[in-house]
Amino acid sequence: MTRLRIPPVKAKPRDYTRLPWTEEYRAEFPTEKLQDLVLQGVKEEDLRDYLFAEKLVDYRKSKVLVDAYKSTQGIVRNDNEILLEINIPYCECKCIDCNRNLYQRHKSQDVYLYYFDALIKEIEQAKEIIKQKCYIVKSICFTGNLLALDEKELTQILSLCSYPLSEMCIELGNPKFAVKEKLDIVKKYDNVRFIVNALTFNTVTLRKLCRRYEFKDVVEYYKLIKQYGFDLTVNFVAGLDGERYLQVSRNLKTAIELGATCIDLYARNCKNNPKPDLVQTSQIAEQRKVLELTNEFMQKSGFMPYFLYCTEVKNGCFENIGYCLPNKKCKYMEDKVYGVSTILGCGAETSSRIVKNMQKTVKTLKNNHDLGQYVMGIDEILVKKKKFFN
Repeated sequence: MTRLRIPPVKAKPRDYTRLPWTEEYRAEFPTEKLQDLVLQGVKEEDLRDYLFAEKLVDYRKSKVLVDAYKSTQGIVRNDNEILLEINIPYCECKCIDCNRNLYQRHKSQDVYLYYFDALIKEIEQAKEIIKQKCYIVKSICFTGNLLALDEKELTQILSLCSYPLSEMCIELGNPKFAVKEKLDIVKKYDNVRFIVNALTFNTVTLRKLCRRYEFKDVVEYYKLIKQYGFDLTVNFVAGLDGERYLQVSRNLKTAIELGATCIDLYARNCKNNPKPDLVQTSQIAEQRKVLELTNEFMQKSGFMPYFLYCTEVKNGCFENIGYCLPNKKCKYMEDKVYGVSTILGCGAETSSRIVKNMQKTVKTLKNNHDLGQYVMGIDEILVKKKKFFN
């Protein structure tokens, strides 16, 4: 008797041209809409099924959304907690079209020492403001390149920024500044996290960005950071300059192998170099595919979303997601994304912000953008800031 052979059923390919969020959930912060559902009586454990069955949100996106929402439930909105941001605006080279005001130290030597002195004045004033207002420093973030300072300067600035139980974040564009002598100084402080703005590890894309190094040139510095036991956040852009899932997944896999405890994945646009929204259906579908597959990769690797916000909401609605290992979230990035706390900014191009959560009010004071203008105007900045925080 001849047995009938039933051909295997091929899985239907996903349709990435279909908007997965639905019109109602096409928003910058879709997690806020989940809070409304909970207040209406939907149980937290039923949110994913409810979004899929009642709101017609893609089932995979529903999981991402619910996971990110659960993480936001641990956020404490305490008006006495603040972030301290200190900008050291130096880098070896900045990406093409980057809108940050960054300088090469050897080319700004004439103003460099004056900038450091002005910055120290502002940090000392910040210390007085924190004391007078009884603020609790939740996180400190050194933006730019703290490790561009020499060892004496590094020791001085860190000693002024030592606050009990604070998370200390140190931003790095190029990891080659993370040399042993400077890491030894940083190691004296607790709760240190390095935030490396890698964008990509792909050699071709790095060259397009005009970064003057390749991944092979800096891999040893990543390994050194791992040896010291610091927490490590690596920032990537999914879909940067046409990168597909293969390149992005390699980036993620490599970052995990190098000891990343957080991976912040931004959708197509670097936050410091925004580009026009995508409008072509094929490009939008490809970007959705990259984000979908990377989300699956991260969750299989044990990482969960700890922040989520969407960009290009009108056309593509692409999610920017911070992923972390359990209990390893970056408090600074979470707070910054959701606008939770008051910010005390020091240095050129920084902003101070007073947040009143109960009143739902925000006031902002911006420092000078240009390095020279900041140095020349430091006394005026100190007067304005004192008045702003009184």
